[in-house]
Amino acid sequence: MHQPPQGESIWGTINTCVEIALNVYMIVAVDGQGIEREGVMVRKNAVKDTFSEKAAAMGREDGDWLCFDEGKKDIPVYEVLQRRMALCRRMEAVVMKQMEEIQRDGKLSLTDYFGECAPPVETPAGQVDDMLHVRNGIYMTQDEESLKFAVHEAVADNFMSPMAAECGSRQGDYLFYDTASSAVMLNELKNVFDEVSALVISEDSLYATLNQKFSAYKQLYNACVPKEEQIPEADAPAELFLAVQLEAARDREEPGSRPMEEERPEEMEEEFGEQIDYDIR
Repeated sequence: MHQPPQGESIWGTINTCVEIALNVYMIVAVDGQGIEREGVMVRKNAVKDTFSEKAAAMGREDGDWLCFDEGKKDIPVYEVLQRRMALCRRMEAVVMKQMEEIQRDGKLSLTDYFGECAPPVETPAGQVDDMLHVRNGIYMTQDEESLKFAVHEAVADNFMSPMAAECGSRQGDYLFYDTASSAVMLNELKNVFDEVSALVISEDSLYATLNQKFSAYKQLYNACVPKEEQIPEADAPAELFLAVQLEAARDREEPGSRPMEEERPEEMEEEFGEQIDYDIR
């Protein structure tokens, strides 16, 4: 999960932190004299993929962060807005392509369109130890580290926004999402595939997770879709939209509980229902 900066910064103690893009944060800090300072902090490992070399050169390094002070904070904000405009244009093009394909014969045959997707064999953390087939190109996987959702790039390219794809970690032909970031993927695919919708046990918790953990994604998504399709505010606990999350929360309340990453796909079958080989025509 992407963690925002906390505690001390080059401008003083962080008082307010707002995510304006993935791994990019607008900061208000209070210095030793009690004066508020504003700036932008960007994770150094995300700078290359987020900003131009010219913009990056304007920042000041501080540990894992690249910092832009009050006189230079408009530079990263400007490039974030440029990137967002480009993503909106790409998202519009993807949506239009989806509509054209679906209108081709009333209902798009996924297997005819991009064939049967081979299952993933490796995640960004290592080999797939076990998996649960959700539908063609979508799996729940378990590696030595944790549970992850795997979405084939063919599914992502045709049914997910570029912003949602950027929230995943690519390995081979698949994008991988941990249980928290799966909220982004599930938000976009639950209205497309019934099998994906069935995984969501609480839409309120799903929306609360997007509001609390992925505000930059929510902002962009809501700017690109009609009002009735926008992500709403939600008064619910975050990260309890999957059965495995709810089970893990219950385990934490009981002595001798197991950590969530030890949940195995065989056990998940009991929570999500019998594994079915969906007939995708």
